[in-house]
Amino acid sequence: MKFRWNIFLVNLDPIVGSEQGKTRPALVISEEDINQILPVVNILPITSLKEGRRVYANEVLIRSMESHLERDSIILCYQIRTVDKSRLMKKIGEIESEDIRQEIVEALSYQLGI
Repeated sequence: MKFRWNIFLVNLDPIVGSEQGKTRPALVISEEDINQILPVVNILPITSLKEGRRVYANEVLIRSMESHLERDSIILCYQIRTVDKSRLMKKIGEIESEDIRQEIVEALSYQLGI
């Protein structure tokens, strides 16, 4: 199974403090060769876009038609998390656009200062 650039419904509970929780969409960003070896993947939680919500430099707006999500959403590139693959409940979409993939890489670079 391919993981990278796929959006899965992920169980993120339990959480601590300001971490994103609940069962929500998340994008797998870890390198595919590593995903095939390790029992864990790196993810970015996704939240739906609320009216009037600003999108920051460490976030990426994705439209529903580009992601197969029900609503326009925001990829939270500052909430990088490593989860066991058993938390991935089901695949719900994929980021196919190279432009959006590049936006995600740039937002991650901004967040990490690299």
